[in-house]
Amino acid sequence: MADQPKCILVGLEAQPSFETTPALDYAVALAKRHESCLTVCTMPPAVYLPISRTGGSVAFALKGELEALERMTGETARAAARKAAAAGVDCVSEPALSRLEPRAASLARRARVNDVCILDAPEAVGAAHSDAVEHVLFDSGRPVLLIPPAGSNPQPRRVAVAWDGSARAARAVDGAISFLQGAGAVFVVSVTGEKDLSRMARGADLAAYLARHGISAVVLETLAAPDGDVAGRLTAFVAAERVELLVMGAFVHSRFREAVLGGVTRSMLATVPVPLLLAH
Repeated sequence: MADQPKCILVGLEAQPSFETTPALDYAVALAKRHESCLTVCTMPPAVYLPISRTGGSVAFALKGELEALERMTGETARAAARKAAAAGVDCVSEPALSRLEPRAASLARRARVNDVCILDAPEAVGAAHSDAVEHVLFDSGRPVLLIPPAGSNPQPRRVAVAWDGSARAARAVDGAISFLQGAGAVFVVSVTGEKDLSRMARGADLAAYLARHGISAVVLETLAAPDGDVAGRLTAFVAAERVELLVMGAFVHSRFREAVLGGVTRSMLATVPVPLLLAH
């Protein structure tokens, strides 16, 4: 990501009655801070049709439900755009409702032409939203920033990088540069006990790289997780050090998206302790 994000995407679930979400609040504040263009992509809920209906009644029910979804999605998008405009943010509203394209694929496609995609944490929204998070994470080539239900400060002063020296972690750092440059303290945290880190880029090398980007307040931390619970160890560290943003690479066990997410990634997605910036 560029030093300052100029194109920000926020993905929202369509609502029968609009209420702001932590992701929308965060995205509006971040866009205002950087004078960025904010794109709001509103995703409809899944279409439901009772399996007992057949023939013409199915077509009639489908048409009525699609029209209702279109209205709900459009109304949510317009309400979100009004909120952004009231804050003085340049905003584009794009409902992700296509009869030929899955909603998560539409969100991922839009994310490719934005610096970062901001989403509510799956725990606050539900299973369908988890699928959207994974699509953007693995199919967009862009970082994803997940906001927990409690929300957070879009200008974090204490940032932690979960560093295992991998390519995924390096891409996450690149996506977080603007946050790291604005922080008062940056922790580069390596957790031992789960995998061999001897052939990975060292934390000290990352600190030297960050220093060349004007990020000098770096603290190197090595944590032990003898039981292999890296996610638990990171979560405890975040709480103890009052970290406001966690940056990490997202791992999948295979080249194929259908394969299982890495254990640490899966655990962190299940319960997002603070805003979590992920890249794959």
